[in-house]
Amino acid sequence: MRIDLSDPIPLSVDEAFLLLRDDMPSLVPYLDDCESITVSDRNSSDGDETVSLVNRWVADMSRVPAAVQKFATKELLSWDDHATWTAATKSCTWRLQPLRGTRLFDCSGTTAVVEEGGGARLTMAIDLVIYPENVPGVPRFIAKRIKPQAEKLISDKLVGNMRNLSVSIRRYHEARS
Repeated sequence: MRIDLSDPIPLSVDEAFLLLRDDMPSLVPYLDDCESITVSDRNSSDGDETVSLVNRWVADMSRVPAAVQKFATKELLSWDDHATWTAATKSCTWRLQPLRGTRLFDCSGTTAVVEEGGGARLTMAIDLVIYPENVPGVPRFIAKRIKPQAEKLISDKLVGNMRNLSVSIRRYHEARS
């Protein structure tokens, strides 16, 4: 499934790029469904022209619906974000890796901050495939039957969370102003 998002943000391109690349944990208080973001690895080349990061995103379980909590642990709803940021294009390519070894989903994409009328726009292109049959406690025959609904639910949640990134940048900016 392909998901494309694009939202204006109230920062300059450079400010937004540096915030997303170098200071993502500062957005946690403004993100819904996120308990923490921790930088677990950072490597740069050509000065800071290319920066490779691994950020661990941990879910806020208090925001997970009760019906989902019996199948979805914090570990299942958290992931490592492997991102490579390129300063020249103000963009990154990334892939998410579930914390649990089970292959629950494949999710990768691109994020870019682009100039728009003196401000900036955050754009994301996301490729997502989910594997509900790999969720512990969900029988395979049920997983196959619910896959379309699960994909819709997860894609809606993912779109909401990605849109929330733009909102969190706005809230972060307002709190700093």
